[in-house]
Amino acid sequence: MGRETATVGSTLRAVQQTIKALQQVHLTPPFPPLGPYSVKDSFGYAIAMAIIIKSRSARRYANYQQFESIRKLRAGFSNVFMASVLGNESLCTMGGNNKGKQFINNCPTNSPWFEQFARGCLSRMGQIVKQDRAVSLDLMHAFLGLVDQEWATANAKERADLAAIGAYATFAFCGSFRGLEVFLVDLHGLIKYTEERLKVEGKEFIIIPLLGRFKNELGDQYHLTPLIAETQSGIKVRVWAERLIEARQSERRTHGLAFGSADGTCKYGWFEREILERFQVVQQKHPDIIPADVQVLEDYGVSRSFRRGATSEARARGVKPADIDIANRWRSFKDARGHRPRLAMRDHYSDIRLVIPALLRFSENL
Repeated sequence: MGRETATVGSTLRAVQQTIKALQQVHLTPPFPPLGPYSVKDSFGYAIAMAIIIKSRSARRYANYQQFESIRKLRAGFSNVFMASVLGNESLCTMGGNNKGKQFINNCPTNSPWFEQFARGCLSRMGQIVKQDRAVSLDLMHAFLGLVDQEWATANAKERADLAAIGAYATFAFCGSFRGLEVFLVDLHGLIKYTEERLKVEGKEFIIIPLLGRFKNELGDQYHLTPLIAETQSGIKVRVWAERLIEARQSERRTHGLAFGSADGTCKYGWFEREILERFQVVQQKHPDIIPADVQVLEDYGVSRSFRRGATSEARARGVKPADIDIANRWRSFKDARGHRPRLAMRDHYSDIRLVIPALLRFSENL
């Protein structure tokens, strides 16, 4: 098995010393034969070759694939193997009563040789971690100001697009959503809660209803996120929600995904392109907000930039870590006592009304 050079050298010296010592007492060294092996792929050689071939493809940040990308080939093979007849028939279980169970199988990609191969890939390739650059409050205001300027002279079709772009950025930032989560906003629920003019402790807020599955949660969910109507820095969440609703109603749509097209598809690439192109305009006009040496199209991304920026800004403004955790829906097994909340896909406003003040503190301070 391939190891580090020093390890191979150390192993060789140990074997030589053992042989020399046993020869002094006329004993045959007890090392087992190193071959020949049976003529079949017992250790995952074919998958290793596929990984090496894939690693040679150029990617965005380097002229080869990252380890995090190529290792997915191993996971794909392992999943297929364990779903096969051979994988299930070779499976053994240790432990009982659903506690501390361990499963043993003969999947080739779990062999010691393949484990060493995977470690070798990682140690030689390394990993390039390219996080999305955080969107600051200054950038949010400059971006929304730019969209507002376009709004003033836009026609009906252009306003529909601008409403979607502005609302997407506003919800993603103030709600600390990941890029794809924003596409789960339910139009019918958004209309319902926006029309109700909700208030708590004298503060006006709106509800952003998301449909679907969420990280660290199980099953189909209807997740309701309260956002302050207008943040302390002046981000008008309600205004952008109303503009989006007006645009969809002009298209005679009151149900479905708020950020989806009429046919139900979500154009993630279109939103990212439209937003980042305006970030580039902000960079040209305000180099103090985005420095000239920043590669906007590479350094920013709607997947994480808004969420990272909102979390950083909230910390800088003294928002308590517990409130940030609630807003980001981060959970731990300790707090949940081994269980995760599971809500049916229906209206659960009554279930969150008691924690709305805590949920609002995050967006209010942005």
